[in-house]
Amino acid sequence: MKVPSIALSGLLLLHSATAFSSLSSLPNASKQSTTLLHSSSSSKPIPGSLGTGAGWIDPSAPVNTAASLKKTLAKALEGAAFQKRISILGSTGSIGTQTLDIVDACPDNFVVDALSAGTNVRLMAEQCLKYRPKVASLSTPRAAEELKEILTKSGQFSKEDMPNIVYGNEGIVEAATVS
Repeated sequence: MKVPSIALSGLLLLHSATAFSSLSSLPNASKQSTTLLHSSSSSKPIPGSLGTGAGWIDPSAPVNTAASLKKTLAKALEGAAFQKRISILGSTGSIGTQTLDIVDACPDNFVVDALSAGTNVRLMAEQCLKYRPKVASLSTPRAAEELKEILTKSGQFSKEDMPNIVYGNEGIVEAATVS
């Protein structure tokens, strides 16, 4: 539980003795604000929080929905004017796909230069078609060959636009160091 502590221009927190006890044991625990003593220049109590009430961001850390991800990203990138070039190692895994969700939510801020994955050729092909990386790396020569066939048959890449398809440890290094 966060304990509010304020010491600005004559502000004192009431209930300081109960601030360390659990919320359920506080009298009037259902109230969402804590009354604070304040200077004589203001006659209204200052709202506060015992961890969940007034004064906290709505909600302070939203999670687990697409809407909350977009809201969090919008707030975090508010006023930001940048474009990052990124390589995503493990792009077909859980963290990789979540990272690509962030790229989707902020297309003006990120360019995917390289993707690297194990042997999930089908998902890697979808990602290459969508993000058009310079380098696509897979773990085995067979997977790399399959990816090349799928991308060639798609007709979405000219010979010049086709990603450099690589594999193995050298492929991972190339994906990580593409410029």
